[in-house]
Amino acid sequence: MARLIHLNGPSRVGKSTLARRYANDHPGTLALDLDVLAGLIGGWKENFSAALEMARGHGRELATRHLRGGYDVILPQLVTVHDHEPDPAFEEVARAAEATYVEVALVVDDREHLQRLRDKRPANEVEVRIQAALEDPHSDLVDRIRGHLDEYLARRPHTIRIDTTGIGEDASYVRLLNALDAT
Repeated sequence: MARLIHLNGPSRVGKSTLARRYANDHPGTLALDLDVLAGLIGGWKENFSAALEMARGHGRELATRHLRGGYDVILPQLVTVHDHEPDPAFEEVARAAEATYVEVALVVDDREHLQRLRDKRPANEVEVRIQAALEDPHSDLVDRIRGHLDEYLARRPHTIRIDTTGIGEDASYVRLLNALDAT
């Protein structure tokens, strides 16, 4: 049965990196990075939130088609509480496509998370924009994201949590594979 593997977690924890690696190692898997898709929508620089919302809609359609074709989708996307309720959109996509939904939260302690944010080298214009927002010294965005994610995960007892603190990409990937093998 096809799976929609949702990699959740704070910005710059390694979701996209692990998603690309997983897709490379599992032929036919779609690595569906909604931030990248949002950057393909005209006007994203002026209104990233609107572009991301459009990308989510397109992403749901892509994921549905891919899952119905019998292939896995791996979705590296931060999802937290929306209007104080979890956003079930991609879980519903999996159910509608008669696929399995697996949510994995990549977590990291606060100190290391801040270091990863400082060390990140953006790979494209969308990442440059996100990085600037995260590093804005007049913003509490990082703290709000972490708080909203903690609140979201408290409501999601079936979410697999992988602590990536103190380990690199290879060890994080092995933990991800082991967790997925256990589902």
